[in-house]
Amino acid sequence: MITLNDYQKKAAEFQGKHLLVLAGAGTGKTKTIIVRAEFLIKSGVQPKKIAVLSFTRKSAQEIVERVKSSVSGPFNAGAISGRTFHSWCNEIMHTYPDYFPQSKYTLLDEDDRISAMGLAVGKQFKDSQGEKLKAATVVAIYSYAVNTLCKLSEAIKHLRYCNSDKGDEELKIIIENDRALIGPVIQKYIDYKVTRRYVDYDDMLNIVADALQKNEVIRKAVTKRWEHILVDEMQDTNPLQYKLLQSFIEHSKLFCVGDDAQSIYAFRGADFKTIHSFTANVPDSEAQKLILNYRSTQEILDLSNWLLEQSPLTYDKKLEASRGQGNKPKIIHTENDWEEANIITDDIIRSVNENDCSYSDSMVLGRSSWALSRVEGACLQKKIPYIKLGGTQLMQSAHVRDVASGMRVVANNYDEIAWIRFLQLWDGIGEVSATKIISDILTLSSFVEILRYLRHSKYRTLIHSVPDILEVIHEHINSPANAIREAVDSMNDLLSKRYKEEWTYRITDFEVLEEVAKSTGSISEFITEYVLDPRADTTLKIGKEIDKDVVTLSTIHSAKGLESKIVHITNVNPYTYPSTRTIKEGEDAVEEERRCLYVAMTRAKDHLKLYRNVRSLHTQFNKNEEAIHLRGTYKSKTPDEQEVLVINSQNESVTVFNKKNKRTEVIPRADFNQKFVEVGKQELSLYFLNELPTDLVEIVVPERENVKPEPISEKTDPATLPDFNFD
Repeated sequence: MITLNDYQKKAAEFQGKHLLVLAGAGTGKTKTIIVRAEFLIKSGVQPKKIAVLSFTRKSAQEIVERVKSSVSGPFNAGAISGRTFHSWCNEIMHTYPDYFPQSKYTLLDEDDRISAMGLAVGKQFKDSQGEKLKAATVVAIYSYAVNTLCKLSEAIKHLRYCNSDKGDEELKIIIENDRALIGPVIQKYIDYKVTRRYVDYDDMLNIVADALQKNEVIRKAVTKRWEHILVDEMQDTNPLQYKLLQSFIEHSKLFCVGDDAQSIYAFRGADFKTIHSFTANVPDSEAQKLILNYRSTQEILDLSNWLLEQSPLTYDKKLEASRGQGNKPKIIHTENDWEEANIITDDIIRSVNENDCSYSDSMVLGRSSWALSRVEGACLQKKIPYIKLGGTQLMQSAHVRDVASGMRVVANNYDEIAWIRFLQLWDGIGEVSATKIISDILTLSSFVEILRYLRHSKYRTLIHSVPDILEVIHEHINSPANAIREAVDSMNDLLSKRYKEEWTYRITDFEVLEEVAKSTGSISEFITEYVLDPRADTTLKIGKEIDKDVVTLSTIHSAKGLESKIVHITNVNPYTYPSTRTIKEGEDAVEEERRCLYVAMTRAKDHLKLYRNVRSLHTQFNKNEEAIHLRGTYKSKTPDEQEVLVINSQNESVTVFNKKNKRTEVIPRADFNQKFVEVGKQELSLYFLNELPTDLVEIVVPERENVKPEPISEKTDPATLPDFNFD
């Protein structure tokens, strides 16, 4: 029996039509969705009439599995469908093939999509400024326009010119000229997909959402299948996904759970306003809040709540800790990145050796993978086992794509992109000869004819084994697990020669794929489902691999849903929170940066440690009108005219950065008042931790005996610094 607090119980037993549950960090949103499903089933709703939508198959299936285990009695809880938005649309298309002929098309993964766009772009395509434009850039522009339902010119502006210093009129002309060049290329790509019977990742949502909105017959047929739609992580939905949900508002009941304070995926097209304006846009809807946090101590939540309260937006959600009081978060001042990395890793070792903690009790978060590189180096140096989140997915690896290309041409004989990859695995077949073979294949009407052609082609001596391998795969067209095993066996000599000594460990990946494939009924279904949600993820693991006792290094965006006893957040500096890039982009971007820091803070259970690099304050001192001083500049009253930047001021002491010797010092309040006089007082208004109440945090200035400061340049221009790293 799952126990609920009053907030969760009220939401789970909601009797109205549509409900938005604003679930603060650590407040048990997943539990609430599970109990909502349980409540509906016990109220007489058929499980097959309930759809659970989330952004990963793993999270959706976790919810469904927990519903199965929590519901007792003669209920077929297994009939509840747990889906991602894309796999849900894929299911709808295949259930109604008369309405959606695209259900028979081959789904392009990201690499294939870039390859297909490359055919449309060509090798020398340039924008209106004469710059060469890559296929991946055009794909990103097209994808952003589709997912945000914006005009092509808006997508070009956002992805290519958001930080431009050009005047408004000049920029409009450049964007319009780019649109005139890029538009026809995208149309060529769209026409190519139709001709070759391809759909890409974005098409899945776009085709279904558009059909439901425009065709009443299709809308009634589809929407009557589900009475209740439970949406997890609602704050991450983009306008296209919201358009899809809109068609269900009339006949279904939406139960959407999310947190407006954790909306941090605008770069993927997620629209913060979708959740922030839910009750205004959805008729017959209400909003409720979950504010009792089960993860963090109150001191950590006090700092996190304060951060949101400084926003011009109204979140109106103050989290309360069910665990009670704990330790104050710490702000630790460092001289440079290496000192920061050493302090963090030394603290991790100390927590393991002295505080009876495990390595897995510590997590280090940064704004980018690059920002974690020095911590990673320190972990390697000190032999700290760690895992770095954000590795590659198994389906993206070359050896898996090689085998999959053979399976794809069996599933769709006219998959030109798969043919190109598959044929070029054989020595002597390059792009030119592969293209000639494919042009002949595309004129043939059946798989049997294709095999006959390959056996009698003038290239037959070079590709003599190709038709035999394809024939073996085809024999298992309705058993993808067997097809993978047979394909790998048939291609073993070819691939072992290609990957040499690496093949001995690469081949083991196919055991994982076979297990995944057992849940699908055909090669076509396996290819489509795998591209929609590659479940066999791998991450970069360095250090101990014999157990799971490892420190987690992660970007903030990859840390959603994670938690740890001890959380270290690197480089919480001016020009990082918010970054110079987001300052230029405007208020919406700045507020998303604030939410990023909020997400990072709320991962911590017991100890939160934020690191502020004093040098970032100095190198960018007085260089940007949006960001100047933290708390004022002072000069000594003595003839040496020593100048310091005040970083933190408390009752008994003042923490300063000495501009002459580049060192941080803590000076007793009485001595400071006697020795220094203020010469400049300007505030860093956009720095999120500016004017932070000292009672919320503990300021730490490490003792420094052998620290060698990194060289620093007085001429550093913040505009030239890399994004997310400004020290």
